[in-house]
Amino acid sequence: MQENYLIISIIAVIAIVLISLFIVVANLQKTVVIESPTPTPEQKEKEQKIAIEALIEIAAKRTSTRNELANAIIRAAKDCPFPVKEKGVAPKVSKIYLNFVLLIASHRNADAKLIAFMDEELKKTNPEYKREIDLYENEGINQRGNRI
Repeated sequence: MQENYLIISIIAVIAIVLISLFIVVANLQKTVVIESPTPTPEQKEKEQKIAIEALIEIAAKRTSTRNELANAIIRAAKDCPFPVKEKGVAPKVSKIYLNFVLLIASHRNADAKLIAFMDEELKKTNPEYKREIDLYENEGINQRGNRI
């Protein structure tokens, strides 16, 4: 009879230990939060540069469809804001973004509606670049005959 009590006591102790371990592990999993490192401004700028360069490839490709160009415009407006001007002067890296405008405006599959859409979206997200967007857009339109 004492053997039965001993066995039951051992099983109870093992069960309590296992339940305790389960609770500890479950709480550890809840409290351990893995934080991703916050990207530095340099990393953000590098990621944006890679993104705009991918969009430029689409705009530069002669076989890009109107839909591909429209999607590139939407992504540029949403994910690739132009760099902030320093004392009213656009930094050198802004040339990449403005070349995107020129390439879209000069693309053979870009019609007036698409160019107007690009103009509106990019000026909405980059109001300090309105003048530059107009300049590069007009230059692209003037180059349409040369870029076939």
